[in-house]
Formats: sequence, structure tokens, C-alpha cells
Amino acid sequence: MDRDTRAHTVLLDFDGVLSLNASSLLLRALHEGINRHTDLPHAATAAQFKAISTFPQRDSLRVLFAGLGIEQHLAAEIAALRSLTSVAGIPLTLGQGVEEFCAEQRAHGVRLRVFSTMDRTTARRALLDGLFEERDFVSLDHASKADPDTYTALLAAEHEAHPERWLLVDDSPLALRAAKIAGLRTVLMRGEVFTDADVAPFGSYIDARVASFAELGDVLRSGRAALPA
Repeated sequence: MDRDTRAHTVLLDFDGVLSLNASSLLLRALHEGINRHTDLPHAATAAQFKAISTFPQRDSLRVLFAGLGIEQHLAAEIAALRSLTSVAGIPLTLGQGVEEFCAEQRAHGVRLRVFSTMDRTTARRALLDGLFEERDFVSLDHASKADPDTYTALLAAEHEAHPERWLLVDDSPLALRAAKIAGLRTVLMRGEVFTDADVAPFGSYIDARVASFAELGDVLRSGRAALPA
């Protein structure tokens, strides 16, 4: 390839991307938390988790807990979720090859940003210490990753007139839909939570699909998910 066709900014989700096992472990923790107070089948918890994982955490969980009649336990369960570093003895870990991927992209002048609903009070964020600086974290505050305006506002704040040079990597098809509507390129990171059936209706919003950081690196090198600068 004669010219580099990489995106110049890559937005990386944390749960299910930078930490490949985080989404499944958080789903398990949420299910256990709900079932401490009321009986809910795992399939029902999973359906709710998939629907709200891109929304502001406190607001979306408040609706869920209130709807189940257990809102009085919301604060304690949110605190438990934010403090998680492991679930049932399984630690939340960075995906294999994350460090190498970040080093390669930065060597080619690609800017990497962490695009996640977690904040500074979230314990699992410490996994990124030394790999990302504070300025690399996008502050979502109460914005929804499922809202195209979230990406439009980010681009405006960055004075970016070329959204096609930005790329979102996420495991949630709702987030990828919103980013694609806003003009970004998109890559789905396959994981254990969102199934092929979940993803199928969103196919037109997804430019590439990967299952590892090695594959993601290949996609960026090939230009399959980034337009020429």
C-alpha cells in the first residue's frame, strides 16, 4: 500500500474492547446484584444489560431498578459495580495485545482515546494506568454513546471537520450505529455478550468486525476501516 490510510483518531471502548472480558463479567455482576433483591432470569438481565450498556450508568440503572421495585438498593449496587476488579475470582484484564497495538498506532501518529461510560471513580480504570494519560480519556459525563449527537459534539469540541478520519471500536452495536450516523468509521469488537443475532440488524453501521487487537491492527493497516487523510 503506497499511502497510510489509518484513521487519525481511534476511540476505544473499555468494557468489551480494551478489557475483552469486562462486559461479560459486568453482566454477571449485575445479574447477581439484582438477584440479591429479586428473582430475575439471566436472559432477562442480559437483555436489559445489552440495551443500557451504552447509556449513562446511573440513569439507566435507576430506571431498571425502579421498574423491578428495588430502587432502594440502587446506590449500593452501583457502588459495587464501580468497585469491581474481579467477579467470582475472575479478574478483569486487558485484552491480549493491547499494549502492542497502542504502541504501533502511536508510532504511526494515530491518536488513541478511551471512550467509555466509566469515570475516575471506577476501579477497573486503573488497568489503563501507564498506558493512557488523563488527556486521553473522553469525558462522557451524562452523554449517551447511543446518541449520534454525542459524537457530533465531540467532533465540534475537537474542531474536527472530517468525521471519517475518526474510528470507534466498540462491542455494542448501538454505539456503532450512533457513531456511523455521525460520520465516523466503525469496528465491532466481537465478544461474549452481544451475539450475531444482536448485531445482525446493525450490519449497515459496521465497517469491520474483529475478535482481537491483532485483527484490529490488521484492519487499520489495510485501511478497511479508515479513509485516506
